[in-house]
Amino acid sequence: MINKKKFYFRIVVPAFPNFNIYTSLATRTTSVGPIYVATNANKLDKWEVEVIDENNCHGRFWPRDEHNLLDHDQLQKERPADVVGFYASISSTVPRIYELAKFYKTSGVKTVAGGKHVEALIEEALDHDIDVVVLREGEITIKELLSAWEKNQDLSEIRGIAFLKDGSMYKTEKRPLIHDFDMLPLPDFNLMRYAKIKMYPITRTRGCNFNCEFCTVKDKARSASPENMMKQIRYLVETRGARKFFEASDHFASNREEAIEFCKLLTEYQRKYNIKLKITVQVRITDARYPALLEAMRQANINNVCIGYESPIDEELIAMRKGYLSKDLVNWTNTFHKYGFFIHGMFIFGYPRKPDASHKVIPLTEKAKYFREFIKKSKIDTLQVLLTIPLPGTELRKRLLQENRIFTTEQLGWEYYDGQYPLFMPDDGAEPEEMQQIVGDLMYRFYHFSNFWKIVKNILINFPMIVFTSAFTIIVGRVRYIISAFNIWHRKYFRNYALRFGGYFIVKNWFKNFRKDPFLKKLNIAKAELKESKHEP
Repeated sequence: MINKKKFYFRIVVPAFPNFNIYTSLATRTTSVGPIYVATNANKLDKWEVEVIDENNCHGRFWPRDEHNLLDHDQLQKERPADVVGFYASISSTVPRIYELAKFYKTSGVKTVAGGKHVEALIEEALDHDIDVVVLREGEITIKELLSAWEKNQDLSEIRGIAFLKDGSMYKTEKRPLIHDFDMLPLPDFNLMRYAKIKMYPITRTRGCNFNCEFCTVKDKARSASPENMMKQIRYLVETRGARKFFEASDHFASNREEAIEFCKLLTEYQRKYNIKLKITVQVRITDARYPALLEAMRQANINNVCIGYESPIDEELIAMRKGYLSKDLVNWTNTFHKYGFFIHGMFIFGYPRKPDASHKVIPLTEKAKYFREFIKKSKIDTLQVLLTIPLPGTELRKRLLQENRIFTTEQLGWEYYDGQYPLFMPDDGAEPEEMQQIVGDLMYRFYHFSNFWKIVKNILINFPMIVFTSAFTIIVGRVRYIISAFNIWHRKYFRNYALRFGGYFIVKNWFKNFRKDPFLKKLNIAKAELKESKHEP
């Protein structure tokens, strides 16, 4: 690089390509990984750093292009970046990354990308104007990489990267995973530009101790100390007024004893300063077996849990390698509800059976029946049902490619890899359109307009019966009773129906956008090509 007094590094979290269930949430939060990387890069003397999440741009100062996306041409005129990094863990955003990488590379800017997608498809990334792919964690690597570019040094000695050398891909020595998270600075959300954060992402654990076939996370779980996690939360509460948090670890209680200790510290902090935080975590349904954990979580105001049920069908759970069967799912769900948790259930529909499996063949319509019955019986508060995504780097994708079932990315590109589109031929001659229609029906049944009338009924009938009967307590000075009655009404009769009614508009908007998309035409071409390839000698 040209010798300068200061260099500029910009990290871009790319925009989602289609309207999806995360579109609204993405305008209020961000991904925590880029913040960690940016914070560490910002410790370099000669580098200024910013993070821009294209899904979370607010106010009048961010430049827009004709498609109402961030205008990077104007951005470069205002604040020319020397290096641009891309968050490439979400496959559906990769086409946007490659589009931007081409623009920046043409402008003479160095480009770097990290995340699960580009780790699995290094050569693809390097062929699409990415100069360097960061493998595994990036906090230490980015500092060494920026320093090397600043001083025009060779990159071969930097561990954990891949780049083109003499026209061929060159991978350096693997970088060890980070185990001591105390060595890292606290993530600095002040580096974000244009964003408004209402739910702060934090993470206590990296990796996962399980081995699901469909998942890209394979490293063993490593957790920050409970004290380190509290340090993060205190900093955000006391410097940014944060009150809502999403703990983004794949499994909050992968180290159960430390999770309980963290909950105790969190409880003490809230009591000491008389504040109430709202915290959402991701747990396994099997965590219902540990009452001490659930009690500690509730004491700490961890009220919302996201649970990856994936399926209520044993044959699919076995194929996924989830480590449990369906017989206990309802009882475990009831246990979470007994402790007062709000449950967001996450499901995968149409998981492909293995060709050597001895299990019976289950038609899609029967699978849909299993899902509907389980959702009704378990009384899950909110849910998402997505189609199976054969993500790059997963054993599932490898298996389906060997079975010649995946539609080519030339026809159905990475932009469709968000769980809303069928990407492979279903089991036993079923049609992908049917699979997608069933998912839409499951979501539409749950997030139906009829929830509006349930809200009206509960306001006109249940609200007076529960709340007004406690109103007389105001006279004797016991206001807490009417507050308690209101909370009971809100939780039991209002909250879920309000959320489901709001979900109705999300599902409706998705169908509206789907009808505008040429996906079905592309799918027909992809199906024909796949069928033809199976007949080739």
